[in-house]
This record gives sequence, C-alpha cells and structure tokens, in this order.
Amino acid sequence: AGNQRTCLGKHHGKSAGELAAMRVLVTGAGGFAGRCTAEYLHANGFDVVGTVHSRRIDVPFEVVQLNLEEPWHEMGHFDAIIHAAGSVPHRTKEFCVYVRNNIDVMRQLVNYAKHHDVYRVVYFSTIGIYGEFRDENIDENSDRINPDAYGLTKYAAECLLREETSIQSISLRMPGIIGRSSRGVWLPNTIEKFLRNEPVRIYSPDFATRNFVWNDDLAKFVAHLLYMDTWKYDVVCLASHGKTTVRELVHEIKRLTSATSEIVVDNDMRAPFCLDDSRALEMGYTSISPLEMVRRLLEESK
Repeated sequence: AGNQRTCLGKHHGKSAGELAAMRVLVTGAGGFAGRCTAEYLHANGFDVVGTVHSRRIDVPFEVVQLNLEEPWHEMGHFDAIIHAAGSVPHRTKEFCVYVRNNIDVMRQLVNYAKHHDVYRVVYFSTIGIYGEFRDENIDENSDRINPDAYGLTKYAAECLLREETSIQSISLRMPGIIGRSSRGVWLPNTIEKFLRNEPVRIYSPDFATRNFVWNDDLAKFVAHLLYMDTWKYDVVCLASHGKTTVRELVHEIKRLTSATSEIVVDNDMRAPFCLDDSRALEMGYTSISPLEMVRRLLEESK
C-alpha cells in the first residue's frame, strides 16, 4: 500500500531554499552510506547531526556519540531522520546482533520520533528482505522467501516503522551500495580480483541487470525526498536505471585493468534477477550506469 500522507512538519509548503535549513539526524554517520549522505546534505545547506557508535569522525557537521539500541539522549527536534545505521551482513551472521542492531534500534528511533514530533523518516533497507530470488523481476510487492537473519530483521524494522502512523516514512530497499571504499559488494570485490589477476567466477553472463546503487546517487535522492511535500510510496526499490549484462561488465573491468584474470562461467551459482526501479523513477531518482560505476571505481583506485 502506498504512503500518501502529507508531511505535517513545520516546513510543509515552503520553497526548496527554505527547506534547505531543515534540521536532519543521520544515524550511522560514521559508516559508508551514512557518512556520504550526511556530507551531501550538509554541503547542500541542511543542518545535519550525525550519530556514531564508538568513535568521533572528522566531518564538517555535528557528531553525537550514541548507543542507538538504548534510549536516545536528548538531542532536540529534527525535521527528519535518515536511518542508515545497522549491521553489515558480511561482518556478522549472529541473529542476536541483527535483532539488536536492526529491530531494537528501530524501536528506539520510533520512540524518539514520537516524543519529539519528528514527522519523517528515511530508512536504508535492503533487498535481503526478499530472501531467495525465484523471479527474474523483483519489485516492492515480490514474495519474501526464506530470508536469512539479516533480511528478516530488516523487514521487521520496516514493519515497526510503517505501523507508526504519526510518522511519514519511506524504506529504500537496496542492493549493496557502491562507491569510494565500498566493501563486501560484488562489483568492487570483482574489480579487486581483476587487479590481483585472480580468476573471476560469474553466472548468467548474458543476463541484463541493474542491481547497483551508487552512493552519491543515493545521497542526492535522500535530499530530493526531503524537498518533496509528500511521498507517494512507503517502500521503494533502488537500482541503476541502465541495464548491463554481467559479461559486458567483467570484460570492461578486464580491459580497463589490463588484467590476465580468467573469467569462469558457473551457471549453477544461483538464478539471476533484476530489480524494478519504476517507483524510484516516478519519485525522481536518478542514477549513473553500471559501466560508469566501474569507470569511477577504477579512477578512484589509482
């Protein structure tokens, strides 16, 4: 079901220039995606406060050290919360950790938002909520089949947020986010293999996919959402607009790196799928192509 409630915050109906002064909390501002989004918002005139868990970071916006799973200490009113904090699946597999970092943290976030009249929340969710991909085309209404602990707890966090009717929320379901210093994601991991001249295994090489999100594009979309008066949907899948075959991607990486890596096709790895980003396009999301992501990652690795 779409979330078509009008934002009731004090900035409703104001111009983009006036909206740029809104105060925004970004959780996980020390992490890969959270920091990029917080820095982008700050650079574009938002009053940004970022939370970090255990260490201070050198950034131009205000930083608060906060244990998100415990009751949040007083930070005042925010016009919106960007919730980027959470467990990264390639770092842990423990269910109790996912429950604490995804479900318990969302419960504290909702409590803080309710008590401080925060009217909007943007949640960085994951396509991991779907579990096994059995259809070639995946959208917001696709079935969830046997999700693992990570996907299960991220979906539970979505539900906790969505059921709080005083908050206008949107959950962004994304594949692994790509950009400078990204880790644990197929595309940068594959580039690293080519740079080391290691064999590269791929599956369904001629399947055209768009399952990529560039970090800067995500940050720009968050800012765009905050400028909007209403959000038509409360769940949106993000992906690259342009489709590219896996074969084209890996051969372009091999060409640009002058690697000697062997490319091994293994179609038994898993079935291919492609994210449908129609809702994101409808809401104004823009993105670079997968091939452009490859070129930028290699430029940054020099």
